[in-house]
Amino acid sequence: MEENKLIMQKPTFNGEIQARIKSVGEIESNMKEVKGYVEKLKYYYSNVVFTEETMKEAKEEKAKVSKFKAEVADYRKNIIKEYNKPIEAFEKAAKETENLLKDTYNTINSQVAIYEEKLKQKKEEEVRDYFKEYKTANNIDFVEFEQANINVTLTASKKSLKEQVKVFIDKIVDDLKLIETQDCKEEILVEYKQTLNVSRAIQNVANRHKLLEEERKRQEEKLKELEEVSKLTNANIPNEIPSTAQEILTKPTVEKKQEEILTLNFKVRATRSKLKELKKFLEDGGYDYE
Repeated sequence: MEENKLIMQKPTFNGEIQARIKSVGEIESNMKEVKGYVEKLKYYYSNVVFTEETMKEAKEEKAKVSKFKAEVADYRKNIIKEYNKPIEAFEKAAKETENLLKDTYNTINSQVAIYEEKLKQKKEEEVRDYFKEYKTANNIDFVEFEQANINVTLTASKKSLKEQVKVFIDKIVDDLKLIETQDCKEEILVEYKQTLNVSRAIQNVANRHKLLEEERKRQEEKLKELEEVSKLTNANIPNEIPSTAQEILTKPTVEKKQEEILTLNFKVRATRSKLKELKKFLEDGGYDYE
């Protein structure tokens, strides 16, 4: 047990990160002397008058200069390589440390995120439980927690989140009270459950009833027109005709004895639109006509 405590002990680093050049390296060489010699030699051969004797010396000097050039290049490469070794070693160590710091940050960050997610889930469960309790207490069974659009975060307090739940449920309670005062409350309630928008639900139902009323009036007008046509042709129209389209759809079917099929010949004079309406009425009513 004591060994585990030692293994899990968190390491500490109290110092500051530092990196500096301890001393500027000093390179010993006679490059300046060689450089001065070459500058003078260049000047000499730039101004000398070539003869057979100077030509021989020039060829020997050329070989010497070429040899010096190769030696200087070798010294330069070797010295720079040696001088760069500590820089390269430091750069390697620094990059490895940077990558390790990045991995360590990601590890800590991942653990923090996992822990915070657990806290968030626990808080959300508590708010959800309150949501269920409060809606049940108000006899509401048709809404879910997601419909409240409550954003549960770590910074939000449980009190503020529960207050959002209360506001949401209380509004539904008020909406239901308003619906109870309406004439078509059952229809409005069906609409309201779909959107939780009480004004829209009331308006949708009102619009629907308005359309039904307009259709009823159109049907009544058609029946009156047919009645007028029947009077002109001495046709007998049944006494009981449903007054609205809604009654036609909702009136229970009553079995009747099959009536005798009769033929009635007559002419109708009317506008084209009226004749089209009459034709449609006959077709919709199942009349066989020529």
